[in-house]
Order: sequence, then C-alpha cells, then structure tokens
Amino acid sequence: MRHNSKLTYFVAGAVLAMLSAGGMHFLDVRAAEPKIRKGTHVNLSPEDYIEILQLINEYPRDVDAGAARDASWMFMKDARSVGMSGAPMVTPQDHQFFYGSLIAKGTGQASKGGNRHFNTSPVIIGLPNGTARGSSYMIGISIKGPDEKPTIDLMGKYEDIYVKTSEGWRMKERIWTSDQHVGSFQDVAPSPVLADPSTWTTRTEQEIQRLWARGMKRDPSGAPVPMPTAAPATSAAK
Repeated sequence: MRHNSKLTYFVAGAVLAMLSAGGMHFLDVRAAEPKIRKGTHVNLSPEDYIEILQLINEYPRDVDAGAARDASWMFMKDARSVGMSGAPMVTPQDHQFFYGSLIAKGTGQASKGGNRHFNTSPVIIGLPNGTARGSSYMIGISIKGPDEKPTIDLMGKYEDIYVKTSEGWRMKERIWTSDQHVGSFQDVAPSPVLADPSTWTTRTEQEIQRLWARGMKRDPSGAPVPMPTAAPATSAAK
C-alpha cells in the first residue's frame, strides 16, 4: 500500500506540475499576444515610428536628382506595389527595373534634373499583427525651362504596409493613386485609422488583380510586357 501511495503522490505531483507549466505558458502566450495600447493613435514605439517616417522621406530622395541609390531597396523581396508605373510590380526584378530607370544616367528623370517629389502629411499606425500601416500625400513639382516658375504636375497619395525585418522597416505593399480634377470622385483606399480595422488594408492586391486581368504584366527582367494590339475591325461583306 505504501508503494502505491508513493506512486499516487508522484503521479499527482507530476500532473500538477504539468498543469502549472501549461497555465504559465498560457499566461505567457496571452501576455505576448499583440494588441493595441490604450491612449495611443500610433501604437508604435518612438524608434519604430521615426524609422518608418525616415523610410517615407527617403523615398523621393532616391528617385530625384542627387539620388545615390535607387528606391528598390525599400521594398521586401515579396513586396507588391502598383500605380507608379503601369503594370504591377511584384518581384525584386520589377522594382529594380523601374526604380533603376529613374536614376539611369542620361535617360532617367533624376539625371535630367528639374523634378522634385514631396511626401507630406504622413499618418503611421502599428497594427496588432506587428506590421504597420502608413499613408502619405505626394506632390510632384517641376521647372520645365530656364527662368520658368515651378509648376505642380501631379498630386495624390500612397497607402502602404510596412514590415520590420532584420535590416529595418521595409515596404510590403504600396499603392499610389493620382488625384484627378475636381468633380471626378475616386473610390480610393482610406487612410489608416487605428480604431477602424476596415482601414488597415491598402487595396493593393485588388488593383493588381484588376490590372493583370487587363493584360498589364511584366517579363522576368521586370520590363512591362507590351499590351496586345486589337485587330483592326473588318467591314461586313455585302
């Protein structure tokens, strides 16, 4: 009987230890679950917010005159972006082809000078899954000739998703929407609001699928594939 009693105590103790460990693990998991901190419109550490803000501000500097590198470094390897250059960009080659062309000597807009892009009014929030959602306005200004005044060429906004990698924050999604004239309403992705989960997406994927359905794609080098030309209509035989 004493042997059985010792065995019973041993089993009971082992079960209690397992339950305790499981309970602590449950508490640790619950404590580690990402969440939105109360009393914040940002939900990011100051360092993370500043790093993402720096990324936003470096973007125009890497496409305009004085660029020391092209902006493709800002995107993750599996990043997806649309709106900046016709066909969607979904591979590193796509982004390298486009952004490399902007600073190409003699042909790129950066080498010609006279163009500046201004990213303004950024809004950045941290999402519960550890990524971040951003939005910024952009204005493109150029001086088209000697002694001419600067003119505004375009304006619109970027909607982004950012991911923190081992090399810092990078873009996972980016969609650019150019504003049209007054009265031409556009259904664009809303800027992010921390308290409204419906604003946490960018609509990048939906736009990519729409453009692909139209035949707007890129080849393995990242160059846009020419759109097929429609066959000329023939008149009906009399």
